[in-house]
Amino acid sequence: MAINIQLYEQQLEFLLADDHYLAMVAGIGSGKSLVGAVRALLASQGQVGSQRISTPNLGIVTAPTYPLLRDATIRTFLDIAGPAVADFNKSEHLARMRNGSEVLFRSTHDPENLRGPNASWWWGDEAALSTALTPKIMLGRLRQFGKQGYSWLTTTPRGRNWIYQRFIQQPGRDTRLIKAATWQNPFLDEDFIRSLMEEYSGDFARQELEGAFVAFEGLIYALFSRESHVTNRAYQPGQFKYLVGGIDHGFANPGVMLIGGVDGDGRITVVHEEYMRRRRIEEWVTVGQQLNQIWNVRTWFADPSEPDYIRQYREAGLNVVPADNTVNAGIQGVQNRLVVRADGAPRLQLTAAAAYCASEFEQYQWLENGQGVKDQPRKANDHALDALRYLVRGVDLEMGATRFEVTASRYAG
Repeated sequence: MAINIQLYEQQLEFLLADDHYLAMVAGIGSGKSLVGAVRALLASQGQVGSQRISTPNLGIVTAPTYPLLRDATIRTFLDIAGPAVADFNKSEHLARMRNGSEVLFRSTHDPENLRGPNASWWWGDEAALSTALTPKIMLGRLRQFGKQGYSWLTTTPRGRNWIYQRFIQQPGRDTRLIKAATWQNPFLDEDFIRSLMEEYSGDFARQELEGAFVAFEGLIYALFSRESHVTNRAYQPGQFKYLVGGIDHGFANPGVMLIGGVDGDGRITVVHEEYMRRRRIEEWVTVGQQLNQIWNVRTWFADPSEPDYIRQYREAGLNVVPADNTVNAGIQGVQNRLVVRADGAPRLQLTAAAAYCASEFEQYQWLENGQGVKDQPRKANDHALDALRYLVRGVDLEMGATRFEVTASRYAG
């Protein structure tokens, strides 16, 4: 089938590659998801690179969370595929193609749920936010018609995790990595590139704009570990005493909504995450209303720097209040909750649905002043963590932060 779309050099190299294990690791706005979707469409029509594969076939497209899958990955694929899609079932997240092929869309937040029928190909979007178990399960499924299937990943790097290990440290046979920087995309708005280059610096700029694998040092939340603070358990609203939210505004930078469940012991579990660039406040208000219908959030603690946004939320019926934005006190509150207590559990956990929040924990750094003292956080890798800080600070102030901090420090000792 013919697709009329312009691609730059690295995108075209990615599209035409015949390798069975392929990755495009690139900066923000580099067009990696777009070319991932083009490759998926062509695979559903029986072509991967220069190779022909059997049709009709089954392909699987994944993203780390359902909000990201819904708002970005699926939308990109459907826009690219156009009339090649005969039907899209929203409840099943299934696209039926006119040639009889099918494309399943799934979240990787619980990789065990990915087990199922064999497929001919897999596209993992923003794959670095998924756990290392995801490729192990997915690669085992690529054997439809008794033939070795194809996999390709599109992602911005997130530290030196399994993507780095698989494609840099220990690349296997038939493996290929293609890299691209944000500014190499000639179709990207120059003002957007300029705003990112002004906002990002240091290690974060190398990662987010150059697509470099960076080992972050001087981490603020050094206590955080996925083993202790991330759970695959699924939660329902009724399992908590009440639910609260945190909101950090952004447009060129991501905007974030987090929802945390508070149990009878005051522990917080982050159960939902919305993370999106270029979403207007009117859209965020709608998202908040939709989330309230599901989670019945009692109070949203929002970035206080935009009082007009808070007014719009409140006019739409959401109980949104200005958050306490005392940065160091908020960081200390999160630190206190990361401490694993005598009962073996911390007072703050994330579900796997909070993929960006977990990733930011592993990259959020102190910034050195002119005297070499690390006394302020670097304004990078912090959008989800700002929303979390607002949420945690709001809960702690309601509970009585002084009593909590004394308890936490006693266990820390």
